[in-house]
Amino acid sequence: MRIKCPHCGQTAKIRTSRAMSESVVEHHLQCQNIECAHTWVAHTAAVRTIAPSMTPNPKVFIPLSPRSPAVKAAEKNQLELPMESLHPRAMALNTG
Repeated sequence: MRIKCPHCGQTAKIRTSRAMSESVVEHHLQCQNIECAHTWVAHTAAVRTIAPSMTPNPKVFIPLSPRSPAVKAAEKNQLELPMESLHPRAMALNTG
């Protein structure tokens, strides 16, 4: 993944990273343009699932994308899985 400096547009280098949670990582970045030399912090987060994991972590819930093949198949009645069967924590979200 290439990250560009928000100031000069040159490629940045990730200097350090640390996990904030199971699905979020904090990165310390440094611009490679020595005339700019901007240093900043950015987060990378898992926002939505396109294809569910074949080895899901029970501690992690990443919602399905509306464009996910699993969602599209369910809409066409090709696959009828309740949301709880896709991930155990989905049931908690649906019940409030």
